Amino acid sequence: MAHRILVNGTVLLGPHTGIGQYVRALFSAMAADPALDLRVYNGWRFNEGFALPSPGAALAARSLYGAVRRLVPRPRSLRRMLEGPMFSLQARRFSPSALYHEPGFAAFPYDGPMVMSVYDLSCFDHPELHPAERVALVERHMPASIARADHILAISHATANALQHRFNVGPDRITVTHLAADARFRPLPSSALDAPLAHFGLRPGGYVLSVGTLEPRKNLATLFAAYEALPQALRLAFPLVVAGITGWHEAEIFRSAQTLLRRGELRLLGFVPDDSMPPLYAGAAAFCYPSRYEGFGLPPLEAMACGVPVITSNRTSLPEVVGDAGLMVDPDDVDGLRLSLERLLEDGALARDLAARGMQRAAGFSWQRCAQETAAVYRRVLDAHRRTGG
Repeated sequence: MAHRILVNGTVLLGPHTGIGQYVRALFSAMAADPALDLRVYNGWRFNEGFALPSPGAALAARSLYGAVRRLVPRPRSLRRMLEGPMFSLQARRFSPSALYHEPGFAAFPYDGPMVMSVYDLSCFDHPELHPAERVALVERHMPASIARADHILAISHATANALQHRFNVGPDRITVTHLAADARFRPLPSSALDAPLAHFGLRPGGYVLSVGTLEPRKNLATLFAAYEALPQALRLAFPLVVAGITGWHEAEIFRSAQTLLRRGELRLLGFVPDDSMPPLYAGAAAFCYPSRYEGFGLPPLEAMACGVPVITSNRTSLPEVVGDAGLMVDPDDVDGLRLSLERLLEDGALARDLAARGMQRAAGFSWQRCAQETAAVYRRVLDAHRRTGG
C-alpha cells in the first residue's frame, strides 16, 4: 500500500524562488515513486499527484496577493490566516495515517506525523536583512513547528549545525538532503544561445551574471562596488546582468546601482521566466554570487552545471556546495571580489579550468537522490508512528 503524503504546495503559486524551486524539483522526482501517494495542497484543496499550477491559476494567485499587499498592512499574516483553516479542514479526512510534509517555515495544525524542511535560520541570525513582518512570522511559528516535527530535512550541513546550535535539535531528528541543479541547466552551444539572449540584448560570453531576489542578503551593493572598480575596458566588454524579482529593503540596492545603470554597464532584468534561465546562465562569461548567508546556494550550482565559472562568498553553506570548483571571497572584501572578477575575465585558462571543475562537482548532486533520501525519512517516521500507535 502506498504511503499517503500531504504536501503544502502553495509556494508554487508565486514566482519560483528558492523554496518554489525546491518543491517543484523534489516532488517532480518523487511523483514517479509508486510507493508514494502525493496529495498537494494548493491553497483551497488537495490535488492528487504532483503537477505545477496552471498558468492561469498562478497568475490569478499572484494578482490576488499583489492586490492584498497593496491594501493590507501585513499581507503574509493575512494569507496564513486564510490558508491555515482550509488546510486543516481538508487534511482532516486524511489524518492521522497520512504524513504531512511542510516545505515552508511554519506548519499548519495537523493531527498526524509531520516532516518539515528547513533551509536556513537567517531570520534568527540576521533579522536586519529581512522585512519586519517576515521576521515576526518566522519567530512566532518556526520554533513551534520545529519542536513538533517528527523529523527535519535540512538542505545543508550548515543548516543542520545551525538547528542543533540554536534550537537544540538532536542529530537523530535531522537528515541532510542536498539540493541539485535541474537537468535543464547544462552547457549550450552558441547556436542555442543567440536567440534567447538577443531577447535581453546580450551576446554569448559577453556578460557577468548574478541571480537572486533583490534583497540585502544577496549583497548586491558589494558586487556593484567591486564591478565598478574593474577597468573600464572590462566593464564595456562584460556588462553586469542581475536576474531576480524585487524583494525588500531594496532602496539601498537601487541607490548603489545608479552610476552603473546610468552608464549602461548594469542591467536589472527583474523576473525572468523559468525557460529563459538555462540560456541566461549558459551564456555568461562568469557568475558572481557574493551572498552573506545561504542555506544551500542553488544559483552557483546551476551556473556550474551550465559550465560557467563561479565566484561566491566563503560563508555558511556556500563552501559546502561549491568546494574547490569556484573562487571564494569574503562578502565584505570589495577589492578581493574585484580582483576575482578581473582574474576570471582576463585569464581564459583559469575560467576554463573552473568551468570544468564546476560541471564535475555539480554532477555529484542529484534530485533523484534527494527524493530517495526524503522518501526514506517518510518511511522511518511512518513506521515509528505505527509502532507507537501515534
